[in-house]
Amino acid sequence: MKINRFLAVLSTAIIFSCNQSDQGNDTASADSAKPTTEVSPPPVTNIDEGKLLGNWVRTDSPYEIRILEFRSDGNLLAGYFNPKSINVGKATWSKAETIDLYVELQDENYPGSNYLLKYVPEQDMLIGKYFQAMEGVTYDVSFSRKK
Repeated sequence: MKINRFLAVLSTAIIFSCNQSDQGNDTASADSAKPTTEVSPPPVTNIDEGKLLGNWVRTDSPYEIRILEFRSDGNLLAGYFNPKSINVGKATWSKAETIDLYVELQDENYPGSNYLLKYVPEQDMLIGKYFQAMEGVTYDVSFSRKK
């Protein structure tokens, strides 16, 4: 439930910031005074999940997710490094309005810790939550593409 609320707030913030930058470029006109009806953005289904293949580094630490393959059954072939390899017990993906990733770690000091991430194409980033199971704490995280 908290994840859905976070994702709704994140989507709204992105849409709002895009609208703000567009409005700054317009000159005042009679049309801008007319009330508008909010319209939901169309689903981002045209993103090729293959674009996400490669290495992604967490922006606050050297932790890395390596995305190797998107499988048609919704499973994901991925690795996790901190900096040594940490066993990935489960990795899945789905595509609706965004490409969503779930990576669950199953290793010493990480049993059940997991990432729930969304691909944000405008920023070319993975943004979401990390649940540290041993501490029972959830963190906001983001990953940028390793160049």
